[in-house]
Amino acid sequence: MKINTHFILFGLLIMLLIFGTQTSGLCQETERITVDVNGQPKQYDVIETKRYEIVAVDDSPITPDALTSVAEQAITDAEKDASRHLNRTFWFTAGFFFPGVGSAVSQFYQPFLPTARVLGKSPEYIAFYYDAYKVKTKKLQFKWALFGCLLGTSSIGAYLILR
Repeated sequence: MKINTHFILFGLLIMLLIFGTQTSGLCQETERITVDVNGQPKQYDVIETKRYEIVAVDDSPITPDALTSVAEQAITDAEKDASRHLNRTFWFTAGFFFPGVGSAVSQFYQPFLPTARVLGKSPEYIAFYYDAYKVKTKKLQFKWALFGCLLGTSSIGAYLILR
């Protein structure tokens, strides 16, 4: 059985599109714990990423106006970062080659959140940032997977009609 060179090149192109770009892992979760340190309670945020990080929490009163400005800044930063870090090629390819599955997976998959981006920020900023980042990333992932799905389905349809 002779294998056509076009099929080999097409297979290599598919592999390059799927595995050639850097993909992220699963989402991270944040948990607040309280521990007694020298007889006094101290709060820590445990941030689960590829490794655990424990960040000390300073309790500081924040006014509602300051919280609003913190929220606006965190949401703006998160949406910019989500747009910048999204792997468009991966999600387009997933939607193109796996039309129904790629779009569905894009709604469940969450990448690692950029912990370096929130170092030194207040707990309120971190909470707003992570929430906004997750929402924006899911929207963009679904958009690119759906675009790939529509283009892939129409390409298959055109091939079957013209064949």
